[in-house]
Amino acid sequence: MGVLVNQKTKRKVESIFSKYPPEVIELGLAKLTQERREFAEQIDSRKTVRARVLQNFREFLKEYFGHYFSCEFGTQQNELIRDVHKFANKKNRSPIKLVRALSRGFGKSTILSLCAVLWLILRGDWSFVIMISSTLESAKDFLRKIVEEVEDNQKLIDDFPELNPAIDRKGQKVSWKDTDIVFRGGARIIAKGFLNAIRGKRNKQHRPSALIIDDPDEEKDVVSESTMRRKYRWFDRAAMKLGSGWGIDVLMSYTTIAPNCVGEVVFADDDKYPADEGWDKKKFKAIETDSNGKEYSTWEEGAPLAQLLKEREQDPITFAREKQNEVLAEVDQRFKGLIERYHFPPTDSWKGWRLTLGVDLSLGKNEKSDLSAIVGTARSPEGKIFEIFSDIQRRRPDKIADDLIIALTLFPWEVCGIEETGNQEHFHFLIRDRIKEYNKTHEDKILVPIVPVESGGDKEKRVTGALQPLVATKLLVLRDDSKILYKDLDEYPYFGKDGPDALEFSVRLQRTGTVSTRSKESIEAARAAKPKKLADIRGNRMKSMGIDPDLYPGK
Repeated sequence: MGVLVNQKTKRKVESIFSKYPPEVIELGLAKLTQERREFAEQIDSRKTVRARVLQNFREFLKEYFGHYFSCEFGTQQNELIRDVHKFANKKNRSPIKLVRALSRGFGKSTILSLCAVLWLILRGDWSFVIMISSTLESAKDFLRKIVEEVEDNQKLIDDFPELNPAIDRKGQKVSWKDTDIVFRGGARIIAKGFLNAIRGKRNKQHRPSALIIDDPDEEKDVVSESTMRRKYRWFDRAAMKLGSGWGIDVLMSYTTIAPNCVGEVVFADDDKYPADEGWDKKKFKAIETDSNGKEYSTWEEGAPLAQLLKEREQDPITFAREKQNEVLAEVDQRFKGLIERYHFPPTDSWKGWRLTLGVDLSLGKNEKSDLSAIVGTARSPEGKIFEIFSDIQRRRPDKIADDLIIALTLFPWEVCGIEETGNQEHFHFLIRDRIKEYNKTHEDKILVPIVPVESGGDKEKRVTGALQPLVATKLLVLRDDSKILYKDLDEYPYFGKDGPDALEFSVRLQRTGTVSTRSKESIEAARAAKPKKLADIRGNRMKSMGIDPDLYPGK
């Protein structure tokens, strides 16, 4: 068959050649040879460019994304380029978890969520990327920018045709939408918002190889304690669990919009997100100070110092957060920077000291309920109050009772106050029964009085009013190892409120004289409701007997 084809081709060529003089045929062959040579050179040139840009991320940016970067890079951009190179050669390294607090307007999203993602996909380091932002719409915006570049950046597509949409056997795009795209080369990117379902995601046989988390919070999120708790829990239990079996890269970039934003919580908690588990964390500022005390812009070409100084003058608080990534206290953060800590124990003997224990309940039926807190304080003979015990965690009612029994045996408490609300009265019966059972089988009996503590009204106002004067005057100090309670109080009311609530209960029980477990407002209301005239007293007595006092005037 091959011989017949060759003979037919030969006859066809001879037929064409016979129609033209030899000099024309010679010119045609020369031109064809030149075109083939130029085409081969173009192929070689593209191969050379591909090899060069895939080895150097900075070259990749210059070659294909110059329309985004019209001026020289500054400190932050150059540092990010070095950071992106850390993710190269995934097969020969451990997973990387990189967290960067970056100045708003300095190009972090373009460099990381657009260019770095494409570069690492083209290199083959990442095959399945999940883009995560504060909302699904925000994440879709990041994915949309990738699609726009792939569709409109002809130079990029010419050199990397594998970035074209994948086509199935029917000639249709496999997936090319605002939440999910699949490239011809096999890589996949999906967009997800915080709290969206992401477990079980796959790209054929590939599990997610990278999480790109860009601006994980909105302003409306950080003002809601319950929302932020759900987001922390989702980050730890859903997002971070994705790569627990095979290892997954994490690249988080954020701006410090509030002390309790997700990025700031991850950045500040070295116990939960330690360096020895791959966490690499760093903050950047738009304005730095040199060794001579002179301020300078970390990106003079893109954000001149004069411009930054003007922004700072117009809105210093927003500038400090969004450009400097500084954690500033909100107007209502009354404990920020005031808390004094000490090394436990405060004394060798509790003689002459008054010890009280406060319990803030969370009686949810599962581990997703709010935290419960058990906090104890000791007041010295001089009147200074030391926090000596804190146990703050998410647990069920029976576990709270078990832990409270343990706490009651640790110190010579004089009284224990437990939060009392309408739906939590049964816990008081539960703990009393537990104490009875404990005392039947143990020689060291629990004889601590258990009293209800009222927790109604404005919690923030109550906690701040009771504790802030004591904290500010250093009459209330915390243990230096009470990390959760310290953070709750330091960031109050933007972090956990349960620890400070239990602390307020304990401090309330420290009052001298007759112990009152009711709030000042409820006491005043009760006094105001008491009858002040003899006729009123008689009338109330008759009402209690079921008699209408109006029918017996003067009785």
